[in-house]
Amino acid sequence: MDRLRAKLLARGLAVRNRWSRRQVTGTEDVVVSLTSYGSRLKTVHIAVESIARSRVRPARFILWVSDAGFVDQLPPSLERLRRRGLEIRACPDYGPHKKQFLYASLLASHKIPLVVCDDDAIYPRQWLRGLMSAHRRHPDLVLAYRAHLVRTEGDVILPYSAWPPAVSEIASYAVMGTGVGGLLYPPLLLDAIREEGEAFIVKAPRADDVWVHYVSVRAGIRTMQIASRWRDYPQIPRTQVGTLYGRNVRDGGNDTQVRQTYGAEEIHRIAQSIPHSYVARS
Repeated sequence: MDRLRAKLLARGLAVRNRWSRRQVTGTEDVVVSLTSYGSRLKTVHIAVESIARSRVRPARFILWVSDAGFVDQLPPSLERLRRRGLEIRACPDYGPHKKQFLYASLLASHKIPLVVCDDDAIYPRQWLRGLMSAHRRHPDLVLAYRAHLVRTEGDVILPYSAWPPAVSEIASYAVMGTGVGGLLYPPLLLDAIREEGEAFIVKAPRADDVWVHYVSVRAGIRTMQIASRWRDYPQIPRTQVGTLYGRNVRDGGNDTQVRQTYGAEEIHRIAQSIPHSYVARS
C-alpha cells in the first residue's frame, strides 16, 4: 500500500510539473536547499513539486548539482521548474554537504534560516509551514522532523546503531537531526558552518548530518525534534538504490566519521545534556 501510494503521489506531481505555471518561490523568509546526483536527477522534480505545492513557499529555492554540463542541458522537468523560480546551480562535488555548505558560504552574515531536504522524498503540504512555525517559537534552535539521541559512554560516543529515535520535543546537544525528514538551520549555525570551512572533507565527507551536528554543538546551538515521534514520508519510486544509508548506517560508515569528527569537548557537552525523558526510558 505504501508503494502504491508513493507511485500515485509521484504521478500526480509529475502531471503538476508538466502543466503548472505557479512559482515555486514565495514570500516566506527562508531558503530551501537540496542536492541531487546520478539517476535521481530524473526524479528530483517530484520532491521539488511536493514542496512547491504548499501555500508557504520559500524566498529562494536552490538545487545544487556538481555536473556543470547537466546544468547547461537540463531535462524538460527541471527546465520547467527553473522558469518557475527554482535556482539550479553548478558547484564543486562536496557530496551531501552541497545542500548546506555552499549556501552558508555565500554570505558573510546570515539573517534568515536555511531548510535542507533530501531529493528522494515526497513532502506533505504542511511540511515547510511546520518548520517555520516552530522556528518562530524557537529562533535559535536547529529543528527537525526526525532526529536521533546521541548516546555516550564515558568519553566515547557509542555506535550509531545504538542511537535511539528522539521521543520528545526537547532541545538538547544530544539530539541530532537527520536530513531525511528535513532540517531547519538558524542563521547563527549557517555562520558557524561557513567559519568551519572544508574540514568536513577529511572528517565526515559522506555524513553531513554528523558534521552539522558537530558544528552546532561546538557553536552552542541545540537541536529539537518538533514532534513527539518520527515523521516518515513516501519515498519517490526507484530512488533507493546505492544510497548513503547503505554505506553510512548498514556498513558502519557513520561510526568512522563520528570518531574522526567529535572532540572531547563536544562529547562532554553531549553527555551532560541527555534529556531526562530519555534517561527515564533507558
